[in-house]
Amino acid sequence: MSAKAEKVLIGVTGRMDSAVAAYLLKKQGFEVHAVAVLFHDQTVTDTEEETLRIDKDIVQYGLSDLAKIKKLFDSLEIPFYAVNAQDQYYALVHDQIVAHRLMGKFFNAKVVATNILFEILFQKAEVIKATSVSTGHYAKLQKNQKTGESSLFSSPDLDSDQSFLLAGLTSDQLGKLVLPLSDMRKAESMKIAKIMTVEMEESFKHLNIFEKTNLGEEIEPFIPSSMIIEGEVNLRHDDSIIIEHKGVHHFFLGQGADNGLDLKRTGNVSELIVVEINPKTGTVYVEEPKRLYFTHVGLTSCSFGGGSNSTFPIDVHVQFKEFGERYVAKLYYKNNQTCVLEFSTQQAGMIPTGTSAVVYSKAAGISRVLASGKVQDCFHMIKGHARRFAPNNHEDDEEIEQSLKNQMGF
Repeated sequence: MSAKAEKVLIGVTGRMDSAVAAYLLKKQGFEVHAVAVLFHDQTVTDTEEETLRIDKDIVQYGLSDLAKIKKLFDSLEIPFYAVNAQDQYYALVHDQIVAHRLMGKFFNAKVVATNILFEILFQKAEVIKATSVSTGHYAKLQKNQKTGESSLFSSPDLDSDQSFLLAGLTSDQLGKLVLPLSDMRKAESMKIAKIMTVEMEESFKHLNIFEKTNLGEEIEPFIPSSMIIEGEVNLRHDDSIIIEHKGVHHFFLGQGADNGLDLKRTGNVSELIVVEINPKTGTVYVEEPKRLYFTHVGLTSCSFGGGSNSTFPIDVHVQFKEFGERYVAKLYYKNNQTCVLEFSTQQAGMIPTGTSAVVYSKAAGISRVLASGKVQDCFHMIKGHARRFAPNNHEDDEEIEQSLKNQMGF
């Protein structure tokens, strides 16, 4: 009598990556069960409802059509379920998007939505007595045979690597996770999708919806009119007024022209980014990127992956955006789940407070995830005497440096 197949629950979207992952799991002999986690309402009504519904266009991981997804997995002969997680999404993601826009703080909706997704998958896996959870994410896993600890690594294909999103998973969760696409490149997944001869949607990169162009207009119906704070957009280094605006919810820290910042300013300033938002006065401060720089970033709410050494500072590479560049830095471990990143040279721009950060062992290729956390502050040191928090500029530094000299009698 043959051994009973190991049961695995895979989170699916109906798009290529998760469909190929489910197909490969079945080919490998697993008893595969597919579940779609629904973060938004898919019902269609002819009458206007009193309560607002979240449209899939402003939802992280929005699904197009459950009926089509079910048809896809029926054709693969894989049992399919759908889980309604609208309440969790509304409370932990959508409300937080609105609140952070109103407070002038940054929020990575995709990271939080990914964490919710995995929490639900692990819960449902227990219900159906599945031994493993799976998804179509591109990342690698490795288990230490001596300690039993599982570690996360980036995919060999950095163009599609999604280890950034999975960096918050615990070692126990990683130990129960199966990633069929871990050693594959996107092009290889596309080849497999073609031979599957089933209808599926193309995969695409879901970016952090908090940074979506025109999101302010889309979330405005969810904001009481009394909480819409109008004000001015000011150039920070001289406090000059550029334009008036219709609400701080149209802006976010780090926003530039590529994220919908359109100030229609006349003059020689070709590019500006949002560096500060005062939700009480409604003032939004912008600055020229060339005036901004940092040498240190403090992280909070840190979790540390396998292979991390909390005793000595180590050379690392840190990433602040999914699919973003990796910065060379030195990592210093601190108390209370905090750490500090020190960069050997001044880095241009700024990293907004609240930004997600993932620390890797290498700049490219298959590299271990050493730590993850949220940016607490972004600053640079002035002659080793003082912190100057971003946004900042050289003129301010000269004033602070002279003040320090005066205090010391120079």
